[in-house]
Amino acid sequence: MNYEGDSWFDDDPGPLVRPFAVTRGRAGKDLHNLDIITLVVAVRPESEVAALDREYGEILRMCQRRPLSIAEIAAELNLLLAAVKVLVSDLIDSGHLIFRSPPPAAGRPDIKLLQAVLDGVRKL
Repeated sequence: MNYEGDSWFDDDPGPLVRPFAVTRGRAGKDLHNLDIITLVVAVRPESEVAALDREYGEILRMCQRRPLSIAEIAAELNLLLAAVKVLVSDLIDSGHLIFRSPPPAAGRPDIKLLQAVLDGVRKL
């Protein structure tokens, strides 16, 4: 086959590493209670980025300028939310980031009460 002049490769190959390879297969265990709208901000200087893996460094660099939500970080890095939660939790544990989760919504319905009402209606 002659590939001269032919573009046999994509301009954007997409993610070259599976999302959970960056987390070393970890997901959902021993993580901080991070929501997609949880805000994180760097508390360590950007000079420490060189000592971190690429994804950790990118997150630390992004959070230097202003607080970012987990969703914003995931979108910027083009990673799954679950993978970003693992990476951010690691950075929180190492003291590089701090986080602020949104307060629980006031007036949120009690799931147990709703289930009891639903069960009562079904019995009618």
